[in-house]
Amino acid sequence: MAETLSVSAPATSANQGPGFDALAIALDLSNTVRITRRPGPLEVVVVGEGEGELPLDADNLVCRALSTGLDDLDGLRIECRNRIPLGRGLGSSAAAACAGLVAANALGLRRWSPDDLLAHAERIEGHADNAAACLFGGVVAVAPGVSALQLGVPEGLAMVAVIPEARTSTDAARRALPDTVPFRTAADSVARGIALALALAQGRLDDLPPVLEDELHEPHRGPLCPGLDALRGMAGRDGCLGVTISGSGPTTLLWARAEDAAGVAAAAEDVLAAAGVSGRTRVCRPTPAGVRARWLGDEEHSLARAIG
Repeated sequence: MAETLSVSAPATSANQGPGFDALAIALDLSNTVRITRRPGPLEVVVVGEGEGELPLDADNLVCRALSTGLDDLDGLRIECRNRIPLGRGLGSSAAAACAGLVAANALGLRRWSPDDLLAHAERIEGHADNAAACLFGGVVAVAPGVSALQLGVPEGLAMVAVIPEARTSTDAARRALPDTVPFRTAADSVARGIALALALAQGRLDDLPPVLEDELHEPHRGPLCPGLDALRGMAGRDGCLGVTISGSGPTTLLWARAEDAAGVAAAAEDVLAAAGVSGRTRVCRPTPAGVRARWLGDEEHSLARAIG
């Protein structure tokens, strides 16, 4: 009987305004990868986001991550069921990399620790923030040296992801940043980032509006995010607590209380229409669940959590 490993990996949003390269959050939108062992060469199938676009061979990011722990991918059928939009700042590459690594850990009997998995993910991704949130779930703070601290998930917090049709790449967003910034700008960013982390960890949603503002990276990346200027005008009204760029963009996150999220989404759609920007909205909730893996069809082999 062929055995199938199913791995679920959540979308993530990094930076959170002033938490540049340090804060990230897992969202309740996920990709699922199903890996079946059977005779024959490697087979890769992509369904949903990236269908007809992503590689259907060993160059697929899931396969590249799998190869970290497996010497040979022949004998595997890999089905990627993707719901996370590509190139929109919602951690699609981190989800693929982390799903592949967790699968390699299980299939290759590697016994990697959570920190090992994060180190592997950082080497694949080039940065650890999205990967940490994807692996561990919830809100995470990432420090130099590839270590992550979990901050928990605030009660009652929701985010409206405003996802434009346009895409951007992390490389393009990095190139938009200056080599240096004024000392005061850096100091203010650190102060807001610390305050934001504390507000999230303690669930103090009323404290969010002033600490979501950023002067370090968002002013430089704004031109890559269609509709951002118009959406920023929503901050402080219609239930919107604040506006941040998700990761490197172009998705914008509108922060709100859960009970206000639907109204914020409707208002955002009106703003996009008035600005002539094509896009969609999705209400998201922070999720405490990181990557999860389980064997299908055999309860005795169920893995509650494959990262440790």
